[in-house]
Amino acid sequence: MGREKMDPNFSNEKILEVIRDYSNDTIYFKDSNSRFVWNNRAHAAQFGVSDPREMKGKTDADYFPKDFAARARREELEIMDTRTPLISNIEKLEKPDGSIIWYSASKYPIIDNADNVIGTWGISRNITALKIVEEELSRTNEKLKRLSQVDDLTGLFNRRYFYEMIEKTASQYDRRNNRRKDDPDDTFSLISLDIDFFKKINDDYGHNKGDDVLRLVAGILTSSCRKSDMVFRIGGDEFMMLLPDTPLKGAKVQAERVRSALSGAPIVLDDNAAPVRLTASMGISCYRDCSDVAELIHTADDRLYTSKNLGRDRVT
Repeated sequence: MGREKMDPNFSNEKILEVIRDYSNDTIYFKDSNSRFVWNNRAHAAQFGVSDPREMKGKTDADYFPKDFAARARREELEIMDTRTPLISNIEKLEKPDGSIIWYSASKYPIIDNADNVIGTWGISRNITALKIVEEELSRTNEKLKRLSQVDDLTGLFNRRYFYEMIEKTASQYDRRNNRRKDDPDDTFSLISLDIDFFKKINDDYGHNKGDDVLRLVAGILTSSCRKSDMVFRIGGDEFMMLLPDTPLKGAKVQAERVRSALSGAPIVLDDNAAPVRLTASMGISCYRDCSDVAELIHTADDRLYTSKNLGRDRVT
């Protein structure tokens, strides 16, 4: 059976013409010096060029920022050297006006009939709209994650996140202490804190004023701690402070600092009455002295109630 002839309506020239004039993806061919030898209209239009033939003999340096063009040249040299294509590479182009365009680009070697690499060709697609959606989705997911960790009223971390972080912290120290068992300061501590007579504040001034007190306490706790410390609202007027790299002695210093800051920040709950002086009862525990996280939390809570029983406004 003889070889069928190609339909003249689908000659190589016609196919190239269709690709040149109608493809929305940018397509180009380059010689071994990265000079353009053929471009489609979508690629030319990207640079405000109406006739793609005007690009012949030019390089990326004629159209792109210097660093972008240099990176493209390095990629093409590697493709020609290794004969390995670069598939779906994400490229970021910052334009002089400050806008950003994202491309998904693939580049391939051009190999002639004698098996010589004579250049590269590539195809790219503008994915800026997709990247905008991805970035918005990422911001939304990050916001949702943050919301799942944060107490709405105070802005502190919440109870759920407290248990996640204390377990994670304990695991980190367990691994470290397998190597450094003799370092007494290589531990962390926990402060359990309750506002004294908070129920009376709610009863006398109302829950809205009680919320104001919780927000004030949250701000004082946050401003009184180190960047590495974490503050949580566990529920009601109960707070926890997680102090990394802090033995019991250091935790007591921190707790006394917090107690003093609270006592020194009275709040006006009634314009016709004197400001209310806030105090707190606190209990401290140290992970090195406990067998596990459950005991650490239980010990801090027990010592908090000891502080209450001893007259409140103190650290145990």
